[in-house]
Amino acid sequence: MFLIGTKAKPFLKWAGGKTQLLPEIERRLPFELSFGKIKRYVEPFIGGGAVFFHLAQFYRFEEIIISDINLELLIVYKTVKEDVEGLIEQLNRIKKRFLFSHDREKFYYEQRESFNQNVEEINFKHFRLSWIPRTAQFIFLNHTCFNGLYRKNSKLQLYVSFS
Repeated sequence: MFLIGTKAKPFLKWAGGKTQLLPEIERRLPFELSFGKIKRYVEPFIGGGAVFFHLAQFYRFEEIIISDINLELLIVYKTVKEDVEGLIEQLNRIKKRFLFSHDREKFYYEQRESFNQNVEEINFKHFRLSWIPRTAQFIFLNHTCFNGLYRKNSKLQLYVSFS
């Protein structure tokens, strides 16, 4: 549940994020957007979502379509949309385990290894509860890896080191 006046902002660190460019982007938006004449917003590369979150808060669209080439990232956004409370609970469990870990770096690498081993076929037709732990791992790794980078090797395994 969102509190009135709460500003939605990107919850992922993402290379190429546009948060700092929002004032420049805002100045270049079509004039018609302010009068509700633009009904559809399409974001082909959502990434961390800075532009999406900004526009969705200040303008009304009848339809919003977000996309990205990174299917893992799309699972994250679909999970947030479908069961944000379940995701928050799972993130809190991981956070608690991380904070009470005697070796946080080891904990990070165990989570990364688990993430790399648990790749499953992605089917976007139906939300799956199994996406919640994977999404929580994705967000945890994003927040604890070096600079929030998302990089995979030739075996399609996340390989970014602990920050």
